[in-house]
Parts: sequence; C-alpha cells; structure tokens
Amino acid sequence: MTENQSVGGWDKYINNFLKAEDVLSVEDEYVCINIIEVNFDEKKTLRLSLERDPDKYLFDLNKSNAVFVKQSNIKHPKDLIGKKLTFEKIKVYNPSLKKEVDGLRINSIK
Repeated sequence: MTENQSVGGWDKYINNFLKAEDVLSVEDEYVCINIIEVNFDEKKTLRLSLERDPDKYLFDLNKSNAVFVKQSNIKHPKDLIGKKLTFEKIKVYNPSLKKEVDGLRINSIK
C-alpha cells in the first residue's frame, strides 16, 4: 500500500448531486460544463457536470433522461457541453426504499 501525502481538504471528495429540492422552478437553467462516463456495478452511465452560478452540481443520466437527450437531436454526448438544461420534478419509485421519492426529469435543452 502506498500513501498519498498530498491529501488536502474535503471539497474534492464531496460531490454535490443535483436533487429535486435544488430545482425551484422549471425555468431554472443549468449549463452542462462537462460529461464523463462512470461505472456502477459494471453498468455504464453518463455523469453531467452542471453549473448554475454560483453553484455546481453533478447529475447522472438515467435511461429516461438519456433517451430524452438523444431524441433532442444531440448527436453525441459531448455535444451537451455548453447547452442549458431545465428540469421538472417527478415522483419515481425507489425499490430499495420501497416507496415513491422525488426525482428529476430533463424538461428542455437549449
């Protein structure tokens, strides 16, 4: 095992994922500033880095949101960078909690 002596503050280890409670209106615009592929249990998904001054968020695309993006004439995932996204709050079933929870669906891409 090797130790990294350059470990700094907590900020680079804590992620701020966009949550339904962060979206106050369907008019709120979030600019996509980056997109990467992430793996969860051998399943790949796309993670967007979003910005709404002064705040920055992460948002993982679920299947419904990925289909919406593709159907919005976004030819390649990287083409989302620089686009403005709006979200609507929805209810989704969380199987691990066995109840409905608040979720987000992409409403528009400009």
